Amino acid sequence: MNRIINVLFFFLLTGICYSQTNPPASKLPVDPETKLIQYRETVTQDGTKDVLYDRGAEWLRSYYLNPGSVTKVQDKVNGKIEGTGRLRLYFFDSNNTRTDAVMVYYDLHLEFKESKYRYTLTNFTLKGTSRIPLEKWLNKNDPAYNPQMENYLYQVDTTMQNLVVKLKEGMKPKVIKKDEW
Repeated sequence: MNRIINVLFFFLLTGICYSQTNPPASKLPVDPETKLIQYRETVTQDGTKDVLYDRGAEWLRSYYLNPGSVTKVQDKVNGKIEGTGRLRLYFFDSNNTRTDAVMVYYDLHLEFKESKYRYTLTNFTLKGTSRIPLEKWLNKNDPAYNPQMENYLYQVDTTMQNLVVKLKEGMKPKVIKKDEW
């Protein structure tokens, strides 16, 4: 059921957000040290390291259609889940017809400690004959720059923000309702 809601939410977003020919300029977070696009936050959440790890692993299984292909490291002892996610970007023509454009890969890191966890989404690369860093699309002075890249960056930002919202929801303790009748 959760996957169906995620898919419907995604298609709703693509219909609303991408129906514009020129979406608003994206403000992707760039790490000042590495100069890489990076979504990172440490979130305070009640729970032991193991409980938070279990919630993170459960979220991963519910968010990704094939979590086994995403996850590369599952280390409960050290409180760490690492993997590589992928994201399909779409091209919208003047008639607002959506066609597959490119595939973007990104690194996912979840770290768990007592009463807190940290997520990091970084190392966004474009799949091709070789991997091209997405940060190249941020340079409007590059001779290879294309205005369509703004739309692609907007799709990346929207999808990553949705991922973060779903992760934070999944990391909260489940409310158990008692059947008192």
